[in-house]
Amino acid sequence: MYQIKNFIQNIVSYNYCSNPSNYINIGYGIDNNYARCCASSIASFCLNNPTKNFNFHIMAKDLSTTNKKQFEQLAQLYSININIYKINIDTLANLPTQIHLPIATYFRFILPLVLDNIDKLFYIDADIICLKNADELFNTNLNDNIIGAVPDLPWMNTKRNKALNLRNHIYFNAGMLIINITKWNKFNTFTKVLQAIQNEPQKFRYLDQDALNLILTNHIQYLDTKFNCIDINSIEQKNIILLHFAAHPKPWNIAFSISKLCNKFNKNLYQYYENKTPWKNFPLEQPKNYKEMKKYSHILYQKQKYFSSLKWYLKYILNKN
Repeated sequence: MYQIKNFIQNIVSYNYCSNPSNYINIGYGIDNNYARCCASSIASFCLNNPTKNFNFHIMAKDLSTTNKKQFEQLAQLYSININIYKINIDTLANLPTQIHLPIATYFRFILPLVLDNIDKLFYIDADIICLKNADELFNTNLNDNIIGAVPDLPWMNTKRNKALNLRNHIYFNAGMLIINITKWNKFNTFTKVLQAIQNEPQKFRYLDQDALNLILTNHIQYLDTKFNCIDINSIEQKNIILLHFAAHPKPWNIAFSISKLCNKFNKNLYQYYENKTPWKNFPLEQPKNYKEMKKYSHILYQKQKYFSSLKWYLKYILNKN
């Protein structure tokens, strides 16, 4: 059994909510690279649900002093509570990671262990933006299930169920989870998921998301796409409550505005909410790893920006080796 004292090194709380009752508890798992978008996500919930009392919980790996200060400014700005938990990543050192699935992806599993004094937690990926009032989400009944989640894209359902040998299962995206804390912990979900990944790491292409689907099958309340919309063409855009920028490049990256992901609907959505945070003057990020460099080079080539494309392709070659 994992003990929470092994995971949490310290907790910093910025408590600016004037009404300490009927909290909606929302959790994130991030590192410094995702601080800005986490702040934008928080701002989007606050702006579109101004009458709610929010208690935000951020599991983080060594957040910089600057990011911590800006999260405190964010808490003051919206009269909310933001709790930052510094994770001892040594306890997760044996788990596999990928370039776009860093160690922070596992932090969501620690949240229910820490928050065992609340009933319901909304786990949100930091690249999710709330676009409208979310009362329908907040009032969701899990009907005795451990989690509520939204089915993933159809091709993911087919591909991952086959890989995981899951039958009569709808593969869900773990970017938004409604978690019944008591049932999650009673089922020993954290331990089961980590053991599954450690025993057969090659089986889990999408790491914790794959493992969650495997372990929690038959314990899921499936929710409408509007609560975790990845493909905006799969739903009437006016109905989207939570928009998930799941693909790369992300909207805070210089490649987004010239990529196929960018369209009339989503072009300025992320930037609108980031401008409502202390991160509003941050420049767009440049590609940070060889995969992002290769993708940016390809996008530039498609836009007939051949010299810039070649420059980034050379950077990709140098960083890959």
